[in-house]
Order: sequence, then structure tokens, then C-alpha cells
Amino acid sequence: MTRNERLLRRVRVLTWLFITGLIVAGATAIPLKTEVDWLANLTGVKNWAGTPQPPTWAIWLDRVQAALNRTASTDPILFYGTDWLAFGHFAIALAFVGALRDPVRNRWLFTFGMIACTLIVP
Repeated sequence: MTRNERLLRRVRVLTWLFITGLIVAGATAIPLKTEVDWLANLTGVKNWAGTPQPPTWAIWLDRVQAALNRTASTDPILFYGTDWLAFGHFAIALAFVGALRDPVRNRWLFTFGMIACTLIVP
């Protein structure tokens, strides 16, 4: 295997990893309330209530769960936004299929991906 073939293979593997990450991140945005309820039950957040010093993560997760439950009962329309968040992840993942097919010709996609990832911080 030549150096260029190894490099092309590496680029494709990393691109698949990026696409997979986008799809997983998008899929987890859809059932947000269900996932947080499941995580709170799994970690036993309610068992920490009433203890002298519950862990910070338990306090935070309990607050997030309460906020999501409150929002679901009063303003469920807000969860429509998480569907659009998921759609955005899926659309960006689909765009990277072009980078899989021809990474050199579609190298602008990698620049776009790096800029998009950098813009998460602000």
C-alpha cells in the first residue's frame, strides 16, 4: 500500500467517524426528555435527595430533569426545536458523503467542518 493510499484510507476512516458522531448526536437530540428521565433513573438521582451533601452532578441532573418535565407539561412546542437540531446534524452528515467519495476535490468540506466545530465555542 502506497503512502497516498494509506493517507486516503485514514481520511476516509476519520470522515466516517465524524459522520457517525453527527448521526449519534442528532439521534440523541430527538427523545431528550425520555433520555434524561432514563439517565436520572439509572443513576438514582432521587436517592440523593435529603442527603447532607449530594454530589454536584446529581443536583444538576435533578434540575435538568425537573426543567424538562416542567417544559413538557407547559410548553411542549419547544421540543420541536430539538427535532430541527437533529435534522441539522443529519443534513451535515449527509454533506460529508461527498468528502468520502472524493476527499481531494471536496476538501472544502473539511474546512467547513472545522469552522463549524470552532463556532460551537462562542
